[in-house]
Formats: sequence, structure tokens, C-alpha cells
Amino acid sequence: METIKTRMRRGKRRPIAGRQEILAAARAIGARDGWKAVTIRSVAQKLGYASPLLYEHFRDKEDLLTQIAADGLGQLEAKLTEKLPIDPRDAVAMMVERYWAFMLENTQLYRLVNGMDGVPIDKATVGRSAQSLCKMVAEAVLPLLGEDAREADRQILADELWALLHGMSALYMDRVAPFDLARATNAVMTLIEGARMKQGAHLRRSSMK
Repeated sequence: METIKTRMRRGKRRPIAGRQEILAAARAIGARDGWKAVTIRSVAQKLGYASPLLYEHFRDKEDLLTQIAADGLGQLEAKLTEKLPIDPRDAVAMMVERYWAFMLENTQLYRLVNGMDGVPIDKATVGRSAQSLCKMVAEAVLPLLGEDAREADRQILADELWALLHGMSALYMDRVAPFDLARATNAVMTLIEGARMKQGAHLRRSSMK
């Protein structure tokens, strides 16, 4: 049984907010007011504590926001991979739909994960957290390239897909382009088909040597 830590405050003993409570409070502020409004002081005030309590768990604002961004990537990966269809094309189409749904439902978190608001995050740490997601995308597109696809081709296609979806998401969030899931899915499939044709041409040239 987990022991709940407590601390005296104004003559009363009350539970001490832990790491997850701090993160939840920071997310709530970020979702409501934007990530620039998230500070050690603002989170402490929301929880009803003094700032030093938060420094027991997080070095500074950057450390706090970096953890939220890394957690956000984990949420995105879990959403993309849950119970995918067996057919590779159907699986990729569903991943596109879920990517857009995540962006629409968690717009502020999406912006933080992708460094879109100019707030301090450790990009190296977030990048390491994204490696599992990038690998998963690469594995999902591999069957669509064919059994003889090279590792480099698979990774290039995964990077291009990520860039395409993020680019379309950014245009939507900046109100430059409307939300259009069908357009996004069609663009992804067109990109995959182009990569597949390129892969086939490479194999034909290799067989002629």
C-alpha cells in the first residue's frame, strides 16, 4: 500500500502533491491559457502550494514542459497503434485518421510536442522519446513498399509521411487550410505509392546490372 506524504499547512495536515498531480495541473493551465502561461509559480498556485515543492520534482519550467511533451508522444503512439487492421493499407489509413483526431482533440499538447509555441523544451530529450513512434511508423509502411524494400527507403518514407501530416496539421491550426481527413489520407497514399514505384524502379535497375 502506497504511503501518502503529508505536510502541515496553516495548522492542518494535507496531502503533498506528487509528480503526476503537478503534471496534471500544468497540462490544465497549458490547455486553457497556452504553454507560455505555465510556470513553476503558476502551477504551484493552482495546487495551493509554495514553489519550492515543485522544485523537488522538476528542475525548472523547461524540465516540466519537456516531461509533458514526452508524455504526449507516448499518448500519440498508443493512440496510433491500438488494434490496427491486419491489411497494411487499412492500418495506415486508420493511423492517419487517428493522427488527425489526436491533433484536433489535443491541439495545445500537439503544439508543445512539435515545438510550435516557442516555449523552452529539451528537444534532444523529446527527440529520444519520439524514436519509438518513428520506428512504429516505419514498420507500418514497410509492407506497402514490398518485401525487398531497403531500410533506408523505409525510414525516408516514414520521415516524409510524418512531415506531410505535420505540415497539413500546421496549416490547419494556422487557419490556412480547412480540416479535410479525406485529403490527408489521399496525400499519404499518393506518397506511399510514389515510394513504392521508386522502389520497384530501383530493383529493376539492380537486376539489369
